[in-house]
Amino acid sequence: MTAQEAALLPPELIRTADGIDLALRRVGPADGVPVVLTHGTFSNYRSCLGLANYLAGRGFACWLFDWRGHGDSGRNGFTHSFDEVAEQDVPAILDAVSLRSGQAALHWIGHSGGGLIVSMWAARYPELARRRLRSLVLIGSQATAAGASLSHRLAILGYDWMLRWRRVAPSRAKSVGPEAESARLMRQWCQWNLRRRFDSLSGFDYLTALQGVELPVLGVAGSGDTFIAPVVGCEALVKAFGGAQATLELFGLATGAREDYSHNRLLLSRNASLEIWPHIGQWLGQH
Repeated sequence: MTAQEAALLPPELIRTADGIDLALRRVGPADGVPVVLTHGTFSNYRSCLGLANYLAGRGFACWLFDWRGHGDSGRNGFTHSFDEVAEQDVPAILDAVSLRSGQAALHWIGHSGGGLIVSMWAARYPELARRRLRSLVLIGSQATAAGASLSHRLAILGYDWMLRWRRVAPSRAKSVGPEAESARLMRQWCQWNLRRRFDSLSGFDYLTALQGVELPVLGVAGSGDTFIAPVVGCEALVKAFGGAQATLELFGLATGAREDYSHNRLLLSRNASLEIWPHIGQWLGQH
């Protein structure tokens, strides 16, 4: 089956332990090796659909889901933080995909915050993560280095200050993404990068706890992604995982890539479909 023939099935609603319905879709053959793909902040499943169609053409069963408050998933007043998404949405999707595929372990591909939420869950449950996850692909995912320059730090400080009086972080479709986001969640991201500490609201240190998670991990970074997910932050997240199976690939002109990839173009661009998607597909096939 080619990518063009891969059919997107209507969504199922998966109920989380705290009562939120998550929209879950499958692309590709039902009996393929399962791969979960998920978006980052201000986005929905459509951002991962191109990559999912490509991988479905290679025989993978690709499962796309919307976080709470995104796409076709249930709303909860945008009161959630990253912690709730990691603690509630991730295990609900893992259970649902395992049940439907008949396979206990699966691959997970996350763009930006979609890579953070699964890393957060794995950090809290390292033994369970080793049983439930075949591998992780983290595309432009980082939590500690967005405020490296003075101008970026000031921008994050101003954004964090503005969000103090908001419940919803508004979206600007051309510069951020198509969906609104939880202000509480975005303030958490701001604080991580300002303090250079990837932790829960209760103080759990995710980055340190990841040392107990030994999994094959592929980090994908773009040399043109200098603010949201600079390479130093992506590298810090990948290196936090235990074992010797975590690697970072930098895509930019200096490394022989077609362009200096920005944050969104790592996933959503024709050039990505020509060199990054095939690289991910080949890597998944090896794991």
